[in-house]
Order: sequence, then C-alpha cells, then structure tokens
Amino acid sequence: MEVVTVFGGSGFLGRYVVRQLASQGLFIRVIVRNPNEALFLRVYGKVGQIQLIGGDIKEELKIQEYVKGSSCVINCVATFFETRSQSFNVLHVSAAKNLAKVAKKEGVSQFIHISSLGASTESTSQLQRSKGAGEEAVLECFPNANIVRPSLIFGTEDTFFNRFAKLSSISPFIPVVGPETKFQPVYVDDVAKVISMLVETGQKKKYLELGGDETYTFRELIKLLLAEIKRKRLILKIPFSIARVMAATNDFFRLILGDVVPAFLTLAQVKSLEKDNVVGRDSDKFSDFKIAPKKLKIVLPTIVSRFNKS
Repeated sequence: MEVVTVFGGSGFLGRYVVRQLASQGLFIRVIVRNPNEALFLRVYGKVGQIQLIGGDIKEELKIQEYVKGSSCVINCVATFFETRSQSFNVLHVSAAKNLAKVAKKEGVSQFIHISSLGASTESTSQLQRSKGAGEEAVLECFPNANIVRPSLIFGTEDTFFNRFAKLSSISPFIPVVGPETKFQPVYVDDVAKVISMLVETGQKKKYLELGGDETYTFRELIKLLLAEIKRKRLILKIPFSIARVMAATNDFFRLILGDVVPAFLTLAQVKSLEKDNVVGRDSDKFSDFKIAPKKLKIVLPTIVSRFNKS
C-alpha cells in the first residue's frame, strides 16, 4: 500500500488533509508531538490505516526514520507566533529544509510544502519572510516540490473567526488593524481536497495559490461575523503606527516572560496586514481541480453557532 507521511497532521489544516487522504485508501503516517492528543485522527480511516508517531519536525536525526518508505511527504507544520524555544526561522526554514533534504535522499517521489499567500523573502513581515525563505530552502533540496499558498483559511476549528467571535462576547468594540486589507477566504476542506488531488495525480505544480471566489476586506469580514452572531459592536480602526508599537511591546514581554503573555498581536502579524492577501491573476483556480469552493457565508454559521446571541 502506498505510504504518505504527514507532518503536522493533527493541526487545523493537517487533520482535513489526513481525512481526505484516508478516503483515497492510502496508508498514512502522521508525525505529531503528542500522539495521545491526535487519537481522533484514527477514526478517519480503517483499522490500521492511520499510524500515529510521536516526533518533531525539528529532530533532524529522526526525520529519516519518519519518511523512510514514503511515496509522498506533506509538511503542514507552521506557527503564527514565535516562542523562546521556537522561532520562525527554525520551524519554517531550517526544519522544512532538513525535511525536504532527507525526503529527496530517501527517494520520496513527491513533496508537498504548505506555505501561505504573501510568503516572500522580500516581505517586511518576519512571518512571511520566513515562509518565503522556507519555500526557497525546500525547492533547493527538492526542486520539483509542490508549494501550496492558501489565503485566510476558515473552518470549524479556525483561529480567525472563533477568536473575534469570542472577543465580541466580552468587549463592546472590535479592534481591527488594516480594516481595508483584502483577503480571499478559503474553506479548509477545499484546500485539503486540492492537496489530496495533488497526491492522487502526482502533479508537480511548483507554486499553487489558493483563494476563495469572493474577496473581502478585514472590516467586511468582521461585519459579516457580527451579523451572523447577531451582535452590534464598534469596529475600532487601529492605525498601523499604533499597532506596531502595541505589537512590539507584546513581542518584548513575550520574549522576557514567555507564554504567560498571550500573543494577542505580534509585529509580524501587523506587517503582514499591510499587504492584501489575494491570489494572482494567473494562479490556478479551484475549477482546475473540478472543485466548487465553499462560500464563507454558507460555512460561517457552523463555525460561530455557539457564539450566536439568540
């Protein structure tokens, strides 16, 4: 049976990827830090189809053991904020490079690396810059790798809509940095379907940007959310100049005190919001994969139903 190894398979996107791959009848090896917290993945396949292995993408010496015998390796590992023990460069660049290098050495035929829309080594955002450097590092070691760049991903477990819905339940206003910044929200299972189809067909598309059919500004997304949960809240615009100071302060205290300080706003996030997050004109469309992307307005009620005031 064909073996696909997924790193970060218990994360938001990773779990959907595992489920889609399982529906193809593939044997899936999922590398997670804590297998006991990923037991739910086993119900996505038949008995013995999904193997959970405790490990870490940063464990360079063990990567060979993880990917051995795989026909495809998928890297879904990512973070939106740094900690004292985990930097963007270590996770997005060094670890991704080592994984791609070992996969190539082990004769893996396909490598799929999940990045993000806006990733660029020229970005002012440290987050997006590390994502761009990670892409380059992967392609250096595995030249025919697939690089998947989704826009804002939404779904039941997402952090975006759940975070702002929760905030609306305790605050009379919603602070928004970059209210006119544009996004093309994309449903998590649609992204997973594309990744699954790449595995099924063996396509070698170097860069694949994925965005939904509809474009929204940050402000419009918050308005849509508030309308859905039937709450009236003031949308408070935070100028970038002020947001940078707030974020830099938050970053400083997190560096000193660690995770006891919540990463409510980071400088990397603020700088990412200074640019629109939309796909290029010549990008592949979901229609190229014969997928009709789910519309945000259809899925949003299921995401935030527990926050609905009525």
